[in-house]
Amino acid sequence: MNDSRQRLGEPALFLLPSLKLKKRVDGAPIEEKVHRFLIDTFGGYTAEAGNIFGYWVDEQGKQSYGEHREFRVAIESDAKRARLTEFLTELGRELEEESIFLEIGNAVYLLWTGAAATSS
Repeated sequence: MNDSRQRLGEPALFLLPSLKLKKRVDGAPIEEKVHRFLIDTFGGYTAEAGNIFGYWVDEQGKQSYGEHREFRVAIESDAKRARLTEFLTELGRELEEESIFLEIGNAVYLLWTGAAATSS
């Protein structure tokens, strides 16, 4: 019996603020930096734009709202997982985001960027 499936790894999904992806760093939009990283590191990705939004409450009880673009990649190694985490943390600082939402497999994370501490 021929198995025509190819396992790519664990799914990883992350959300980035859609309007901030247009921000330019060194003359290029952030979304281009994201594209290059995902292609070079994972060999491809999918993205979803549309009515993706979220509400959350911070530790002081302040409610926030954001509109996002969703990205998905397949992670086949711990090294790639670490590269994605490092990239998103740095990107979050560039976007002046306090945290980035990341889901890998069946675990959900907030990646704290330190942006709140540096922007104060």
